[in-house]
This record gives sequence, structure tokens and C-alpha cells, in this order.
Amino acid sequence: MHKIFETNPDLKKAYITSDGTPFYQETDAKNHAKTLKDKSVEPIFNEKELQVVDEEELTDADLEMAEFEAAEKLKADEEAKRQKAIQYQMELAQALLEFNPETTKYPEALKLFKTLGLEAENEKKDTIFPLLVAAKASAQEGVNTQE
Repeated sequence: MHKIFETNPDLKKAYITSDGTPFYQETDAKNHAKTLKDKSVEPIFNEKELQVVDEEELTDADLEMAEFEAAEKLKADEEAKRQKAIQYQMELAQALLEFNPETTKYPEALKLFKTLGLEAENEKKDTIFPLLVAAKASAQEGVNTQE
């Protein structure tokens, strides 16, 4: 049981931010979460208020709903992963398009080189910059052929 319920035994529900700070109101938790890297807010419940249901007390409709909810959550999680992968690919493509051998610094170029999974006999500037230029040209050619 969370400490907030020990000091407030009549409290039924609270909200906790990713840094572990509890709040009575969800809006207060969300406002605090805005200041954190992980902006998640989770509801927490007083264990004394939770009703325990034996599995045999669940109806077929309850079990069907639980299966449906689990399937929907799985779909949502998969879609979120897909969207994240698409966003990553878009950011990677943008970084490649912004690559300019005249202005890009070596550390950023090396990071881009490795992120793209390019390979070379060494990681010297004279080796990786031409490969990045070629990758950029290839990417731009691919975009032009899709139009």
C-alpha cells in the first residue's frame, strides 16, 4: 500500500508521477509531470477500497470483455510501436537530408553514419563523409522516383 493511503486511509484514489510524487488530484499530477522527462501519470488505488472478485464469480460476459480489452490494448501497443518506428525513420531521413559535408561536424556525421548502419574500412572523416553524401543522394533519388 502506498504511503499516501497510510496517512489518508479514507482516500480511495490518488495519482502518482514518474518521479514517485503522489497527488490527490489528477490535474495537479499532470501539471507536475510537465516538468519531468517522463510525463506519465498513473492512478493508484487504496487497497482497502478494492473489491476482490473470485474468478468463479466472473460471468462469461466479464471474461469476454477482459479478453476484448486485452486484445485492444495489444493492438494499441502495437500501433504505438509502429508509429514510433515511423517517427524514428522520418527523423533519420530528415537528419540525412540535413547532412551537409561543408557544415556538419564530424561527431554528428559519425553518429548518423552508425545509426544508418553504414559500414566502411574505418571511421575517418575522409571515409565516412563521401558515404554519407552517397546515402543522401540515394535517399533523395528514392524520394524523387516516388513523386
